[in-house]
Amino acid sequence: MDITMQLKAISDPTRYKIIGLLLERHYCVRILSKKLNISESAVSQHMSVLKEAGIVYGKKLGYHMHYIVKTDTLQRIRDEMSKMLQSAEQSSKEIKNCSCEYSCDR
Repeated sequence: MDITMQLKAISDPTRYKIIGLLLERHYCVRILSKKLNISESAVSQHMSVLKEAGIVYGKKLGYHMHYIVKTDTLQRIRDEMSKMLQSAEQSSKEIKNCSCEYSCDR
């Protein structure tokens, strides 16, 4: 799965809240709708994005689909971001003089 697609899915404030709620326990669309004070159809649309990004999956319990966060996906995102930060920290230590065409104070 493309990490940029996953980051885009997570970056929406409502989807970010949904993930937070689902990390506490699994919920169906109806309960998420009530907790977030938005329509069930809006929650369903957000869930579609999160499912497509591989961040959540659904499990049928009784008559309702309950959603669960794929924590391994969140861990892979965290690990990828950590690698980027480590690389950036290393690069900033190695840069002594800027070689671009503009006058920089580095």
